[in-house]
Amino acid sequence: ARLPRLRRVAGSTLPEQLRLLFVPAFVLMLAGCGGQHDHSAAQKPATAAAAAVNAGGTTLTETMQKNLGITWAKAEYRVVQGVLRMPGRFAAEPSARRPYQAPLAGRIEVLVRPYQRVAAGTPLYRLHAAEWSRLQREIGEAVDAVQAAEDRLAAAQEHAAALIQATVLWSDRLVVLDRLGQDVGGKAAERAEVAGRVADLRITSAEAKRTLAEATRLARNAEGKPGTGQAQIRLDLLLGQASQLTGLAPAALLAVTAGKPAWMAMAALEVQAAAAGQVEGTLLASGSWIEPHSTILTVTDPAGVCLRATGLQADLPRLRDGLKARIVATDPAVAASLPATLLIGPVADATDRSVELIARPAEGASLPAWVRPGVTANLEVVLAGSAGEELAIPKAAIIRDGLRTVFFLRNSQRPELIHKMEADLGASDGRWVVIESDLKEGDQVVLDGIYQLKLMQQPGSEKIGHVHADGTFHDAKH
Repeated sequence: ARLPRLRRVAGSTLPEQLRLLFVPAFVLMLAGCGGQHDHSAAQKPATAAAAAVNAGGTTLTETMQKNLGITWAKAEYRVVQGVLRMPGRFAAEPSARRPYQAPLAGRIEVLVRPYQRVAAGTPLYRLHAAEWSRLQREIGEAVDAVQAAEDRLAAAQEHAAALIQATVLWSDRLVVLDRLGQDVGGKAAERAEVAGRVADLRITSAEAKRTLAEATRLARNAEGKPGTGQAQIRLDLLLGQASQLTGLAPAALLAVTAGKPAWMAMAALEVQAAAAGQVEGTLLASGSWIEPHSTILTVTDPAGVCLRATGLQADLPRLRDGLKARIVATDPAVAASLPATLLIGPVADATDRSVELIARPAEGASLPAWVRPGVTANLEVVLAGSAGEELAIPKAAIIRDGLRTVFFLRNSQRPELIHKMEADLGASDGRWVVIESDLKEGDQVVLDGIYQLKLMQQPGSEKIGHVHADGTFHDAKH
């Protein structure tokens, strides 16, 4: 019955033939139909021109699946009844956006490009500033003071001990002269001289004790531990200031390379990324002179996002913080979703009777490429008291075939084999629909390309039934 039609196509004009070639559904319909089917051909690979259709399903090669634009969705257990869906958009978390500002006045040298991805520790810019040179000089003086503190303390201790010993000796001499003056006499002048010496030694000892106390405070704390005095405290404060400017830890600033510590080897102030992220498009040009606190560039972490949706105040009695939620793409073809946790905004809007709902992706979740600040998405919240999980597939995988509702199932044993299944539907939330039979968790169904696949089917060319767990097909419902 189709041969005359083929002859008419062959005898048509060239523009008509070209027009017909742009209708892939027509070609696929011709390839999938025929008067007689060779059932043994189902065991052989299908050609690119036609699909081998048998009683067990339709065989499509990987190339044909790509040409038809077929994608797959998995049947999964999920809550379908009692799910509230609301539109929203992604927004960057405040902590995900980190501006880098100039701490000092000077000339900058930018080391990154716009939209470049950086890891923690990546150099971002160098700042040539006179204040940094002054800080380096102060750090050098503080390092010398720490090293000299113990030596000064030891010298002050020896000086004080020597003065104490001299004072004791001259004091003993004064006592002897007092006794001789009483017994013999004539010792008044010598006694006066010794008494003056003793007084001078006591004054010098007092000054030595003060010097010793200062040296002790510089070298040691109240517990007397070496290297814990005021000299070390001043060095730590200066290193802390340098650490804030450079982003390096104090230990890293003291690390010696090529005979110089890091703080001394840095001719310019080099600032590194504190966390991983992506450089935003606006940044200053190298060679610019900037004042303190001027923003040079900003690094944003694309993973630091949350979904902000708007809910109705009427739903508040059924919502609470911590409810299980999902973030799904607005495109039904994107089957992947993000697990999230619901957080209700602290303030509601009395004008439009709404309340802000925030959903943060689960910690450690891998974010797909479509998750970006400003992208719209849907928030699905499982309401308190909802029914349990049921086996469901995307509603977009269901199609009407005459008076029947069907879906196309991929054979688990032969991935190139696709079965048309009559759908025994249950509850639906508008995006997912429960399948009551002929399906198990993890089975793959056709999502994109379902209309093309339907067009290449002819009434009666494929039986409708169900697939057993072992991959065998049964042409009737139980």
